[in-house]
Amino acid sequence: MLLNIATEELEPLLEAAYFHDWQSDPFSRGAYSYGKVGADGAQEALGRPVEKTLFFAGEATDTTGRNGTVDGAVASGRRAAAEILRCIHASQGALR
Repeated sequence: MLLNIATEELEPLLEAAYFHDWQSDPFSRGAYSYGKVGADGAQEALGRPVEKTLFFAGEATDTTGRNGTVDGAVASGRRAAAEILRCIHASQGALR
């Protein structure tokens, strides 16, 4: 049971679902994100906040070498959350 909600309660609410088999996709060859040749710095650019109001996370924004993985997605979420907290704390300090 996820989030203390029974599957039986959720099933009637589901309108549609889709699963993509990345392993058998001939175009991705098992990967769902990768940088092409010359893409150095792309992860940093993709993860850069916009005007301290829009923050990005996802495995394609991971800069620790784990892009293309669930671990990279989680790490990037933590990074984005830390960026948000820094902006909140900085703006609160500016108000004092």
